[in-house]
Order: sequence, then C-alpha cells, then structure tokens
Amino acid sequence: GGFSNRWFEIAITNGKEADLLEITPGKPCLPEDVLNAMKNKAYEAVAIVHSETSTGVENPIKEIAHAVRKKYPDTLILADCVSSIGGTPIHFDDWHLDFAFGSVNKCLAMPPGLAIAATSARALEKAETVKNRGWFLDILRLENHHHTDTTPTTPAISLYYALETQLDRIMVEGLENRFTRHAQLSEQIAAWGETHNMPPMAEKPFRAKSMTTLYNNNHLDFLKLRAYLKERNLEIANGYQELKDKTFRIANMGELQKEDVDQLLDALESFIRVSI
Repeated sequence: GGFSNRWFEIAITNGKEADLLEITPGKPCLPEDVLNAMKNKAYEAVAIVHSETSTGVENPIKEIAHAVRKKYPDTLILADCVSSIGGTPIHFDDWHLDFAFGSVNKCLAMPPGLAIAATSARALEKAETVKNRGWFLDILRLENHHHTDTTPTTPAISLYYALETQLDRIMVEGLENRFTRHAQLSEQIAAWGETHNMPPMAEKPFRAKSMTTLYNNNHLDFLKLRAYLKERNLEIANGYQELKDKTFRIANMGELQKEDVDQLLDALESFIRVSI
C-alpha cells in the first residue's frame, strides 16, 4: 500500500539499504511472505504497517513478529500504528515489537501535532550502534531526557494537556468498548459496500478496524460525490495515489458513532439514486 511504500522511500532517502516486499494491493502481508523474503539476506529490521489506510488492510503484525522473532531472533520489528492505535488492540510486549509509532489525530481523535511511540530495550541497545541517528528523533536522546523529566526540544504543552484529557475520556468509554465500536462500524460499512456493488478492497479477516476502502465499481464521479456530501457536512476520501477514483475511503475512527455512519451511508444512498 501507499504508506508501506512511503516507509520504504523514507529508508532509502535516509541512506539505508532496504528491500521492498510487494504484496498485491488489498491483500495482507502474511508471515510466510516475510520469511520467504528474508531467506537470502540478513536484515537488521523488518518494518510493517499495521493498518494500511490506502487499501484498508490490517496486517497480522502479531503473527509476523512472532514468526520473524522465532527464525531470526536478532531482527528488530518496527510497526507503523498510525491509524490503528486507540482503535484496535496492540500488545507491544506480547507481540514482540521493538518500535511502534502512531499519531494522535486518528483513532485518538485529537488535533494533529503529536507523534507517540514505544521502544523495546533491545531497540535502544541497537540504536547505540547506529552512528547517524539524527537529532530530533534520536530515541536515545529522547530516552535520556525522559529519565530526567525533560525534553530535548520545546514540547507542545497544549497538546500534551489535550492528550491527557482525551485519554481520560477514552478510559471512561473503556478500551474494549472503544475497540468493539470501531470494529462494528467497520463491519457496517463493509456490509453496505457489498450490498451496493462496492465491496471492500481488503478481505476478511484482514480489514482495518478504523476505516474501509471500497471499490468504486459504480464509477461514481468522486468530485460530485464529495461536493454532495460536503453540502451535508460530511466527508470521505478519494482513493490514494494509483487507487484514485478506483476506490474511495470511509473513516469510522475516533469519536464517530453509529449515527454518524448511518447518516453518511444514507447520504451515499441518495447520491447513488440520482447518479445511476
């Protein structure tokens, strides 16, 4: 997907040696795919996108991480959890992840501006051997400042307070309730798409819980659709990059409730009636 490709591009532009494991769009990356790709070369790390928001696929990072850790115990597991953290369970230690990062403006439903991350002890040890770690995002620098209750640069204090408040709200709802809500809304959107000749790009059980990518099999004019929805204070996203106009993406993350999804799907139905 597009964000997996971006991670590969980031590695290359930072002077790293990296190989791209290409999977058919809409299909998950499975443990056997990763192990097969690793068989001829030693890798320091495997980088995986948990919830790929270009295709709506949720990759099985738990199973991938366990398989890699078993066969290649020295290889680090890095996970992009940008659109999954706060919307579906992520068990950093139990899944044997070494570095995972996310943002607060997706399932955590905050204004953008903060990145959050977790790192394992062995990732910190590995970082000590890397000469060109950068400065602003050097995890050793961040860790050292953390132990002295400081930050290496001026922090976004207002967003810190916003995050604390939002986490309190999330805990009132309850994590399991929040995860269930995300999953149920995702299933509702997928079922709607299937009954309207616009099935999800991702197959069960590998569908993202926070958003859905639907095939635009009815050849809806997305610009007209977007304008129609905007008049009703609703918004969806076009397909990403090469999937533009071939698919469209519906988010159900954060604080969105069933009535919000119902309203959107009703509006889509109305647009389809006047367009087909």
